[in-house]
Amino acid sequence: MLANLLDFYKRYPDILLYLKGVDRASLPLDLTKSLDFHGQRQREIFDVAQVYQIDERAEMMLRKLSAQMQRDGLDSMFSNIRLPFPAMLLTIPEPKDGEWPAALITQDDDTLYTQIYLANKRGLFPNLLIFKSQGASVDILHSPTFDLSQAIGDGVTEDAAVKQEKSLCFDFLAIAVGMSILFEHKAMLEREEVSSYPRAERRRAQKSGRTLPNKSIIKVKLGELGKRQLEATSSESKANKEAISKRRAHWVQGHFMRNRAGGISWRNPHIRGAGPLLEQERHISSYEE
Repeated sequence: MLANLLDFYKRYPDILLYLKGVDRASLPLDLTKSLDFHGQRQREIFDVAQVYQIDERAEMMLRKLSAQMQRDGLDSMFSNIRLPFPAMLLTIPEPKDGEWPAALITQDDDTLYTQIYLANKRGLFPNLLIFKSQGASVDILHSPTFDLSQAIGDGVTEDAAVKQEKSLCFDFLAIAVGMSILFEHKAMLEREEVSSYPRAERRRAQKSGRTLPNKSIIKVKLGELGKRQLEATSSESKANKEAISKRRAHWVQGHFMRNRAGGISWRNPHIRGAGPLLEQERHISSYEE
């Protein structure tokens, strides 16, 4: 995904105009200036953004927690959380079918900006909207790509763009916030920093005398407590939990909660019940049957 985005915005907006069959000279001057500035700004952000590659099981746990945060109304406090980097690109494993989403989230003081990108076998689809979050307030801004679609009569409405991007925006925003909080709690998530360029490409660059950008990807996977959290949320029905809690020791899922300072705190998964903890082998899948 990162390579696709870097390549796309390296050639933006010319590649978009080419694909749309639009002559740059036919567009209003203020629109072409806006497109050029947007492409330059996106490249600058991607150059400094920290890329997070979230694996399948970590994504599953974070999605469950993000849904819980939104149900509990904690999303109104997202902008109070300080993200580990002012610009973060969140990527998840590519699905077997359908569109592959990613999100660029930037933070400026207490304001968060989220952009959603989609990819499939036909190529990359840039964001049409930018979601500006500040406390409980959310403003929807048009990207220059959306303005271009309006100017050339693409027929894309704001309602259609909101329907496509809004739910993904808040899902990824909740994942970013949850991940940032859980990084502060030992054994919930593990991080591994690797080069964004494969070893073979680095060797080719070295032999040819080229210097590749010093850019890394942080791979995110479950820690030991994160595995227990996923086990606690996925293995038992509510009725079974109530029965088990009276009989034997078992893992209880952790959860986010409001704190007195007006922020979001995390309570780790923990053992509840009597007697020894019986370990059970469980197979957890991200696909619903």
